[in-house]
Amino acid sequence: MTPTAAKIHRPVVLFCLLVAACGPTKPPNTGLDEAQRHVQAAREAGAGTYAPLELRGAEERLSAGRAAADKRDYEDAALLADESIANSDLAGAKSRLGRAREKAEARLRENAQLREELGIEAEAGGSAQP
Repeated sequence: MTPTAAKIHRPVVLFCLLVAACGPTKPPNTGLDEAQRHVQAAREAGAGTYAPLELRGAEERLSAGRAAADKRDYEDAALLADESIANSDLAGAKSRLGRAREKAEARLRENAQLREELGIEAEAGGSAQP
């Protein structure tokens, strides 16, 4: 290479490296996708009925996390995603509890109806006498 060619190539190479370094980078994993899956799972579990406050809290945290990520505040976005996941999981647990209680109450009503049909009186202690 001639001295003139080296003088030309060096700035071109440096320019290419600079352009490559300044290119868009992939944002860090903030957990927002996972938080979205947890919110969706809570909705499917019936959180809108059994745990509406917790579900709303999860959705608000997810929305705030997305806004933080848009502002490139990835640390806050990750914290908000974690809070959204926690709220979603709580909403899902309350939903499962609510459904279980409804089933238990339905069984109690069925048992009471069967006792009535059979003419059995229930005592306070739970035993029945004919």
